[in-house]
Amino acid sequence: MALRRLAQENNAASSPRSPAGPIPASPASGLGPTTPRSRLSNGSYGFHRSPADTPSISSSIPFDWEAARSRAPAPFATPLKKGRKSVATGTSTPRKAVIRKKGIIERIKNIPSAIAFEIAIFPQNVPLPTPKTTARIIGGAIHVAHFLILARNDNEENWDLVSGTKQSSWFDWTTPITLLLILFSVYNTYNLATRRRTYKFHHRMDPLSSPHAKFVVTNLDLEPLARPAIGQRIRSNLWFYFSYFWRFLFGMQPPTRPALPQGKTSRVQELEVWEPSEMDLELFSIYSPAHAVLWLSMGSSSWLYSVVIMGIVGLQLNVMTHSYTQLLKDKQIIAAETMKEYNDGFVYPRINPIRKDVAVMTHQSEVVNVWED
Repeated sequence: MALRRLAQENNAASSPRSPAGPIPASPASGLGPTTPRSRLSNGSYGFHRSPADTPSISSSIPFDWEAARSRAPAPFATPLKKGRKSVATGTSTPRKAVIRKKGIIERIKNIPSAIAFEIAIFPQNVPLPTPKTTARIIGGAIHVAHFLILARNDNEENWDLVSGTKQSSWFDWTTPITLLLILFSVYNTYNLATRRRTYKFHHRMDPLSSPHAKFVVTNLDLEPLARPAIGQRIRSNLWFYFSYFWRFLFGMQPPTRPALPQGKTSRVQELEVWEPSEMDLELFSIYSPAHAVLWLSMGSSSWLYSVVIMGIVGLQLNVMTHSYTQLLKDKQIIAAETMKEYNDGFVYPRINPIRKDVAVMTHQSEVVNVWED
């Protein structure tokens, strides 16, 4: 209000008006309002000047004295709020949407496209069980197969006609199945131990304090390379260790890994992190190579001890893997919450300070009387 009064007084001093009474309506009397003085007349912005004469960061439109004197309506009148009330308050009825339903003919026409879509996304659209459930089903089926093989070998009787004693064949259909189950346990263990994720540190010059970190030469295009097949990895590892063993015995230089990639390369640090899958962990705790060996050594006199040892091994593996997995998740939660509290309390208040532009916006028609305080 002080700035508005100052503007009115300055305009009154620059415009001729009668000493008392309102301004005559007719301009012919010679006492009507005149055009205000031009801005920037003296080239300075003193404290005695009107704020409308000074440059503003929020408005560059000159003050309209004619609108103030004629009390014209404001051009930015506040619109009436006719919005819908919140449904959560229960004060109004929610709007009922009209949903168009497909007819029987249109649905029949869409059947071929729906079938083609389901075929395209197969097998992702098949409702498969969770990884833990799948591992338990596979492990339970393997144990049942071992039990049937053991029961079949105990009940099979082969009599020798010469000596009159029982004999059992050392090779029958149970032998390849047993060998296949043992190889499956070894494969699952190898797949569990070699499942890793690689991280490259392009801005870290100091060596990382980890036995899985090493300096490698990588391509600067940062395109992920295809992982070799498991057969190729097994062959390359076996050949490397075989060559390393014989070279070590003969005192020769150890073998080297395959040649480095060609092209635009750079020497960076690489960290291989073990990342086992949930299904492999659960299946390893249910059926590991130790379980397979226990099934092979199980007999009619030691089956009770074998079953007890098998249960203890499976239970401790399951408890240890689940406990350690939960420990890693808890550490991730703690680290994430620590960083969140640090960002909320220190980083964000400093890089995103709360600012506001304090200004007063009005219009000339909102002035009731420019000549009265």
